[in-house]
Amino acid sequence: MADTLRIRAYNVRFGDAILVTIPDQGKKRHLLIDVGNVLNKAGGDDTVFKPVIEDILKELDGKPLDLYVMTHEHLDHAQGLYYAATKLYAEGELKKKLDVQYAWLTASAAPDYYERFPEAEKEKKKKKKELYEQAYRRIERHLAALPARQAEAFQLIMLNNDPRKTDECVGYLRNLAPKQRTFYVYRGFNTKGKQPFKEAKFEIWAPEEDASDYYKSLLPMALVEGAAPDAAAGKALPPAGVDAGAFYDLVDARANGFSDAILAIDKAANNTSVVFALTWRKRTLLFAGDAELGSWRKMQAQNVFRPVDFLKVSHHGSHNGTPAEALLEGFMPLDPAKKKKRHAIISTWEKTYSGIPHQPTNSKISCRCTLRSIFPKYKDKLYIDTEFTA
Repeated sequence: MADTLRIRAYNVRFGDAILVTIPDQGKKRHLLIDVGNVLNKAGGDDTVFKPVIEDILKELDGKPLDLYVMTHEHLDHAQGLYYAATKLYAEGELKKKLDVQYAWLTASAAPDYYERFPEAEKEKKKKKKELYEQAYRRIERHLAALPARQAEAFQLIMLNNDPRKTDECVGYLRNLAPKQRTFYVYRGFNTKGKQPFKEAKFEIWAPEEDASDYYKSLLPMALVEGAAPDAAAGKALPPAGVDAGAFYDLVDARANGFSDAILAIDKAANNTSVVFALTWRKRTLLFAGDAELGSWRKMQAQNVFRPVDFLKVSHHGSHNGTPAEALLEGFMPLDPAKKKKRHAIISTWEKTYSGIPHQPTNSKISCRCTLRSIFPKYKDKLYIDTEFTA
């Protein structure tokens, strides 16, 4: 094991939970990425968290978790540790057992995010949580008018973006590590001194620090039922990481197709995913969260791409989580210059969302590397391991 790096992708059904074990100057260090799954019968099942957490603690073997990364504020990435802490362990017990030394969360999850961006555009987007929750209830009333299967699909997306539960989960994750070793990260963030690894090097490719890059224009429509048309204009915004323009589109679903609007809310949070490359002894691993096409295009524009040996496939194998082949060439070329064996994994679960996993997209990846997916081949296993030996 001393010379073997291992990526363990846990079977949490439709969600992400990844433990990376890294040899580091004679020590064995651990990096945990996300832990969560969706809130529905197909891809969500909270009973999966117990064996996953038990295995993580077994691998830590009483030693601290060196680094935890929350890629973005979606429950299929963020709810697992909070669930375990409140349902499976006594108060404070899981935090003590994990003993997280450093934590990284996506930049827009910072509690003072808007205060650090005081320019007028940001000020317009500040809001009161109560107004958002009133608007959220208003959105839910639109679901009653939809056919059952369509309403179920939209309800799942809304559950995954639930503001109250997301606040609880993210609040817990903000306090996993000591405050002085908890960082809100973005492209260009200097990781030196922000993690304990000596051999492993980190580069953050996304997101942009200013999440307004992922927003549409703010629309001047009321959030609250019965308010004047411009009563909330310039004041209200969903929680950090959610596309403001898409949110307003959804509130006014009659004017902007309901399905397009609700999907746009989901897209904005995905595009704030932390995407980072980890390099260890000439091997480079890329963890892409749920980055969608907008984020990939920004990464390309910033010239961050370089060939990698491992890819955590973005967005559970969705068509919008993997860029077009011209961009894919930048980090997983079809004919790599160095004939190393490359790998990719997808954490996904069939019949959770329509069209995920997307087979044409995954075929595009599998011709470039060895691709494995939790579902269907490994659906009865606790995890998939991928190893690289120095």
